[in-house]
Amino acid sequence: MDAGEAQRGYPSPKIAPMKIQLLSDLHLETDPTFVAQPLPGADLLVLAGDIGSYRQGSRLERDDFGLGDYSPRHGWPTPVLYVPGNHEYDNVDFDETHARLQDLCRALDIQWLERETTVIGGVRFVGTTLWTDFDALAAPDDTLGEALKKRAKAFRAADFYLEKAEMRRHGAPFMAEQMREQGLACQAWLDAALRVPFDGTTVAVTHFAPTLASADPRYGVTPGTAGFCNALDGLLPLADVWIHGHLHCAQDYVKDGCRVIANPLGYAKKGEQADFAPEKLWEVPVRRQT
Repeated sequence: MDAGEAQRGYPSPKIAPMKIQLLSDLHLETDPTFVAQPLPGADLLVLAGDIGSYRQGSRLERDDFGLGDYSPRHGWPTPVLYVPGNHEYDNVDFDETHARLQDLCRALDIQWLERETTVIGGVRFVGTTLWTDFDALAAPDDTLGEALKKRAKAFRAADFYLEKAEMRRHGAPFMAEQMREQGLACQAWLDAALRVPFDGTTVAVTHFAPTLASADPRYGVTPGTAGFCNALDGLLPLADVWIHGHLHCAQDYVKDGCRVIANPLGYAKKGEQADFAPEKLWEVPVRRQT
């Protein structure tokens, strides 16, 4: 269409939406036989973390965290984006595993999206594990003391599980305080990345949830919730779509103009897989760039 046609009011040609296959929280350490299949019509696969781990008792014998089944180099027919979850770091050294996951993605032709931005088909993907600052339950009118008490409760709830996870960094246990450090660094990076002007659709991809609106309804909002959700509602308007994992409950809602979606498999033994949608494609609008 030329400029004259546009001025005469002819409709612009429609751009087909991007169709995304979404997987997270496969936890292949509990069932390494699970393999999702490529969906007909998919343009892209997003892996939003917790694909497989080597925690105590892991049944995953391969050394690729389960990522090999989703490798374009091994026949997966679409581009694949990957943000690591928290459990990939269970029972291992944080920095060594971080580097190992990057190397694996490079070898498998999977796009590593931890604190990275990439544009595919006119859509910008901005990704990070995100972690958490444990301050999601702090209210705007809380005093500093009240906010710190809430954070301390969230720390205690998280440390109960982190002690069992046996993550390590610099020779010491990786606990809630160390996770908060990662969370603050990821938040700062994500805030800056989302504010970079982009003439098109933006999709944020994180493992941890950006808002308490994604809290698991089975448990309600408790101090432990701050170990799963952040309170980054102010960033939601900067993305058209926000994909996350971590909580083992499916999500598809709109908040502050941003569509928030999650498609975790979760644990069969906890009855968490009923809402997993292995054959669903999520459509992301593609805006014509000027």
